[in-house]
Amino acid sequence: MRICVLTSLFVGAMLAVSCSDARSAGGAVKENSVAEADSALADGGHGDDLVIPEVPLAISEPEAVAGYVLMHYWDNMDFTDTARVADDAFMERHFARYLSAFPYASADDARKAVAGLMKRAEADTAAYHRVMDVAERFLTSPNSSMRDEELYYLFLSAVDSSPFLDSDRRVRVRAQIEDVKKNRRGATATDFAIVCRDGSRTSLYKEAAEGQLRMVVFYDPECEHCHEIMSHLAASELLSEAVAAGVIKVLAVYPDGDAEIWAEDDTAMPQGWLCGMSPEGEVAEKDLYTLPAMPVIYVMAPDNTVLLKDASLPELFGLIESLQQ
Repeated sequence: MRICVLTSLFVGAMLAVSCSDARSAGGAVKENSVAEADSALADGGHGDDLVIPEVPLAISEPEAVAGYVLMHYWDNMDFTDTARVADDAFMERHFARYLSAFPYASADDARKAVAGLMKRAEADTAAYHRVMDVAERFLTSPNSSMRDEELYYLFLSAVDSSPFLDSDRRVRVRAQIEDVKKNRRGATATDFAIVCRDGSRTSLYKEAAEGQLRMVVFYDPECEHCHEIMSHLAASELLSEAVAAGVIKVLAVYPDGDAEIWAEDDTAMPQGWLCGMSPEGEVAEKDLYTLPAMPVIYVMAPDNTVLLKDASLPELFGLIESLQQ
């Protein structure tokens, strides 16, 4: 059982990287990085000279195993080794493995593990910033299959008051913390007005209905990627059936509020979707929602609790599937 758990933790990361067309957060992962990682896994993870401490035999529960792996993964890493810390392939490979264990660990172990990693990285100021850079790329980039705002928040919290941050980085960290807290999962969503195609007005809260989720797709009519993602959504039988059944309502909203651009947009929206614009661009102008790279998908419960924030399509479809079971 222990071997299976450990294997799943590490192989999960490799699958996550390969399934995203070998793209890591912020850039392409070199193809040989995945091959090298598989080879290192086969010989116990020692192929690249980073020895991963073995989990004691007395620890057998999956959650406890994951927690031990997380808290001891970097025990043998020398953060003063500038060449190793600067090695993209090495850092990407081990961060993929390291991050893959978090879903299996307790929240307390996850928090302690991140704090422990950042404490070890204090061995060198450059290494400290390097670890934060890699964490940010993996956990926040739209191109990363391991994107996870809540996990990144653990890193932000761990470094918020650190003396190793320069003034510019501290300002950025504080801004990112505010973005995480804004309409965070489990929080109450901020209401906003919507102008519909026919000139009528409504709002996020007014569209709430008992027993029905609302999926808000913030998009830009001039964004090709937005049209691509919305095409995937429109073609989804799973989503179409959920909309037809009244399980979920889709609100496609242009947050910038440029009336001329919106008027020229002739994109056909699926039947049952509400298409609207933020009047005067209030959503964007007042920074009501975090919009890192559009389209951005949120899902709200009938009581306006945020269920998903900046959701990926797999997250969205997984939620819809769970509702139909």
